[in-house]
Amino acid sequence: MKSDSSEWLSVTLLLLLQSSASVSGMKSDSSEWLSVTLLLLLQSSASVSEVLQLVGPAAPVVVSPGEDAVLPCYLSPRESAEDLEIRWFREISRPPVCLFQNSRYNSDRQDPAYKGRVELFSNELSRGNVSLTLRNITRSDHGQYRCMVLSGLWDDDADIYLFVRAVSVSLHSLGGDQAQLLCRSEGWFPQPAVIWTDRDGNEVTSQPPTVDTDSQGLLSVSSYIPVKQESNIFSCLVRSTQPEADWESQLHIPRDYFPAPSGWMVALFLTAAVTVAASVLLVIQWRRMDRITDDLERVTDFPIYQRELR
Repeated sequence: MKSDSSEWLSVTLLLLLQSSASVSGMKSDSSEWLSVTLLLLLQSSASVSEVLQLVGPAAPVVVSPGEDAVLPCYLSPRESAEDLEIRWFREISRPPVCLFQNSRYNSDRQDPAYKGRVELFSNELSRGNVSLTLRNITRSDHGQYRCMVLSGLWDDDADIYLFVRAVSVSLHSLGGDQAQLLCRSEGWFPQPAVIWTDRDGNEVTSQPPTVDTDSQGLLSVSSYIPVKQESNIFSCLVRSTQPEADWESQLHIPRDYFPAPSGWMVALFLTAAVTVAASVLLVIQWRRMDRITDDLERVTDFPIYQRELR
């Protein structure tokens, strides 16, 4: 990719070359030498800008918090970068994540959040490897990075996206004694499986997860399960279909999370319970008395009973 600076330099050299040719109608040794020099510089600038380029990865770099990440970036063809200026940054307006000038690190202009955490592959610079190692990844490191390499005649840049993958479990109240757990994880491909388990290891997954795709083509998965009014420990396991480690997060739900019934609610419940119980007893007693009355009426209707009464 030809940069604006190399194009500007090429135009400048071309104008100087034309100017030197028209300074005088007389051909002199000095003007010939200047023309040849400018022509060589022009050809060199065009050659460098058309052939040399900076190459980054085709896919995002995915890591988890606490790990180290390598952001790949290299020159193509493999020219030495030892004498070039190398800049790694997240936003143009912020200090660089890493700045390598005059064959050494410039920490005075470095973003304080990355001091002591970044490093180039010093023994690989001679082969055009300008990749960056970022140590002890945190969630705040998530996002886009830009690698830029500059020389006197050329500059180029490449973008690298760092995806910090994590599993989060959160509790959502639906009001009263109803609640649900949400398990969410980002940065997957292909789609992973989501498995819920309780404190005893029993699977309690209730329904398939919902899946969203971001601008990088990576998947975000979300899964819900209902929570009963009792203390428990739930684990959300996100398992890749590829041969890699599982990702798990746990959440403990204390019994006192759910609202306890107030005094008047307890009194109302007890009153209702007593009323229902008394009503049931009255109904049973009434049916018993009604059954006894029916039995007596049937007995008095028998002929033998009527003769005895006479």
